[in-house]
Amino acid sequence: MVRHAIVLGIAALGIVSVTAGRSMAGEALADRCPQYPAHLRIARAYLARSDSAAAIAELRRADEALGSCLREEAAGNSLLARHGHRIRAS
Repeated sequence: MVRHAIVLGIAALGIVSVTAGRSMAGEALADRCPQYPAHLRIARAYLARSDSAAAIAELRRADEALGSCLREEAAGNSLLARHGHRIRAS
């Protein structure tokens, strides 16, 4: 059971990493979505301690953080999008 959870967690990590790499090419992922790699680091630490349940929960948080960043970017609400469109004072 634990081995299955670890394999599932590693597979999810790989899928999310590949998706993020394609979507956010040209700039460091950590700069565009700092929550995502933070959750991945925590998940890795849980896996190192053989706490697969916590690692899987953290991978889900990483996936949610990445999804949020991608939605913001698509809507033009990312920090980068706002930087290029400064509001002028009247």
